[in-house]
Amino acid sequence: MQQRPGRKDRNFYPPRSRKTQPALPGATLPAAPTPVLSQQYPIEPPTSSHRRPNYGRRALLAFIGLGLLLEALLLATYPLLAGATSREDAAKQALLGLLLWLPHLYWTTTLPALVQIVAHIPAFALSNAGAGGNVNLLLLLWALAFVITLVAGRIGSRVLRERLSRTANSVLFSTILVLTAIFALTCFFAPPILSQDMFLYGIYGHLVTVYHVNPYVVSLTAFPHEPLQRSISGGVQSVVAPGPVWLDLCIPMVLLARDSIANILLLFRGLGLAAHLINTILIWIIVAKLKPEMRISGTILYGWNPLVLLLSINSMHLDVVVVLFILLAILFFQRGSPILGWVLMLLAMLINMLVLLLLPLFFCLLLKEARTLPSGRRAFWWPSVAGVSVLVLILAYAPYWSGWGLAGLLTSMQQVFLQDNAINSLDAALIKLPVTLPPVFAWLVVPHHWTIFVAIIAGSLLLLGCWLADTVELVVLF
Repeated sequence: MQQRPGRKDRNFYPPRSRKTQPALPGATLPAAPTPVLSQQYPIEPPTSSHRRPNYGRRALLAFIGLGLLLEALLLATYPLLAGATSREDAAKQALLGLLLWLPHLYWTTTLPALVQIVAHIPAFALSNAGAGGNVNLLLLLWALAFVITLVAGRIGSRVLRERLSRTANSVLFSTILVLTAIFALTCFFAPPILSQDMFLYGIYGHLVTVYHVNPYVVSLTAFPHEPLQRSISGGVQSVVAPGPVWLDLCIPMVLLARDSIANILLLFRGLGLAAHLINTILIWIIVAKLKPEMRISGTILYGWNPLVLLLSINSMHLDVVVVLFILLAILFFQRGSPILGWVLMLLAMLINMLVLLLLPLFFCLLLKEARTLPSGRRAFWWPSVAGVSVLVLILAYAPYWSGWGLAGLLTSMQQVFLQDNAINSLDAALIKLPVTLPPVFAWLVVPHHWTIFVAIIAGSLLLLGCWLADTVELVVLF
C-alpha cells in the first residue's frame, strides 16, 4: 500500500504514543494498554402504561342517565298539574280540547297499580280515584327534580377540572342542549297551571288589534265581554301594564292565534321555549369566557331547572324575554360592542320597568369604555349614546303616547316602584302571617313604609355596585 511522502504509518506506534497530552512527571504508565469499556446504561424494563380514565365519557353517560330521570319526573307531574286546577279552568279546557292525546300520557290512567300503591301513603293519596292531583306529591316530584339538577351541576363542575378536548366539550354541550330541548318540549305540552299572565298578554294584544285603544289609557275592565278576561280568576283591577316593547310582541301573537285560547297559550309557550333555549346557549358562551370551569354547571342549573322551565314555558312569564335581552347585552359588552349592549338593556327596561335599576351598572361600563377612547372620538361618543337612547325611547313609546303623555309615564313608574298595596310579594306574605308582629315590624310591613325600606336597600346596593362595576365580570357577579 503506497503512502504519501512524509506521512507516517500509525500502525507502527503503540497506542500510548498517540496521546495528545504529556504525562505528568513521576507518573508510571502501564506496560500494556488498558482497555476502556464503553459506558452503557441499563435499559429499564418497559412499564405497563395505564390508560387515563375517560372523564368526558363518564360525564356524558351520567348526564344522559340523570336526564332520563328528570324527564320521567316531569312526565309524572302531568296528571298532578291537571288535577291542580278545576275542570272549569279555561286554559285546561282549551288545551285538552286541542291536544286530545295528552291524557294518554298520564300515569294515573296507564298504570292503575301504581295509583293503588301511592294510595297506601295518606300524604300522597290522589283524590277522585286518581283523577285529581295531590299537592304534596307534586312538590315531592319537583324537589326530586331539583336534586337531580343539582347533582348534574355538581358533575359538570367536577368534570371540567380535567383537561377535556375541544371535541369532548362540544359533545357534552350538545348533549346538554338536546336534553334541555326535550325538557322544554315536555313543559310545552304539560297541562296548564298559572296561566293568568298569558291571558293578560292576550288581552293587551286584543286591545290594540281588536278594540283599537291604547292599553295605557283604557282599563282592562272596559270590555267585560272579552273572552280572555272571563278566563282570568280574581279580576284584573290591580294589574300594571308592561312596557311598550312587550305590548308590541303581544300583537303578532294574538294575530296568529285568531281568537283561539289554545293557540294563544301555545304561541306564548313557544316564545318562552325559544327564549329559554337561546338563554341556555348564551349562558354557555358567556360563562365560558367569565369562568370556564363553571360553564357546564351554570348551563345545567339554568337549562334544567324545573322552576325556570315551569315559569318560562308552562306559565310563560315575560321575564324570560327580559333575561334574553340582558344576556345579549352582556354578550355584546364582552365582545366590545357597548353601544349595542346598552340598546339591548334599554329594550329589556322597555319590557319590565324594574330593569331600570340595572342600568346604572351598565352605564359604568360605558364610562370605562369612554375612558379608553382618544379625546377626538370621545367628543362624539356621548352624543352618539344619548342620540341612540333617545331614538329607542321615542320609537318604543310613540305608538302609545297619544292620550297618555309624560304624566301617564310617571304614573306608571310610580305604580311599579311605589305600590300602595302588597300583592304577590314578601310584604304580602308578612302581612298575612297568622301571628302578631312586634310593633316595629308591624310598622315596617305597612306597604308605604315597606316601599321606602326596599328603596333604601336597593339604592345602597346600586351605589355599591356602581363602585365595584369596573368590568363585565364584576357586573355579572354583582
